Amino acid sequence: MNMKINIGLILIILASSVIGFAGIKLTRSGYESPKYTSNKHPGGFEIRKYDEMTVVSTKKSKSKKDNEKDSRFMRLFRYIDKSNEKGEKIDMTTPVFMGVKGNEGEMSFVLPIKIAAQGAPVPSSDSLYITKIKPGTFAAMRFKGRSSKEKIVAKTLQAKISKAGLSVDKTSKPIFAYYDPPWIPVFLRRNEVLIKINNSDLKIDSN
Repeated sequence: MNMKINIGLILIILASSVIGFAGIKLTRSGYESPKYTSNKHPGGFEIRKYDEMTVVSTKKSKSKKDNEKDSRFMRLFRYIDKSNEKGEKIDMTTPVFMGVKGNEGEMSFVLPIKIAAQGAPVPSSDSLYITKIKPGTFAAMRFKGRSSKEKIVAKTLQAKISKAGLSVDKTSKPIFAYYDPPWIPVFLRRNEVLIKINNSDLKIDSN
């Protein structure tokens, strides 16, 4: 009897998980993302031209203050959840960027275009800062798995860029984009690496 009850409970839990997972996947597609145009390169990556974007960012904190001990994600989440000078709730966007300004350990949320146009509210926490990212051209490549693959995929993309006869912007470092929350199974997550390239080398076949 207990075995039957336990099997029944397991089936209910699995069914609930599937329904919940489907909901997450559907809602993710509705999030606003940075605007860009894209062309596939025969070298096995995309060439993207991003519009200007405004981001709120934070670095790894060494502070012992309670309000600075939160994870980088939670600090950013508190900002869009009214922890700003206007007490304004801001919609979540995708992706979460890592190293968008070339700072190691830096995490950033892209602000919705409407919020950026109105003027991004000042964060309540000193550990957060608002930055405008100028338009730029990037080589982009998707990868599967965990963030521990960052160094490997960055080297792979850099090799592809070099083989294609393109040059990397000397002032930039690889940027990593994560589109899914951590509870999404690793093999289903959408992750990307982006490296800024020089427009002067760019020749895209219009045919």
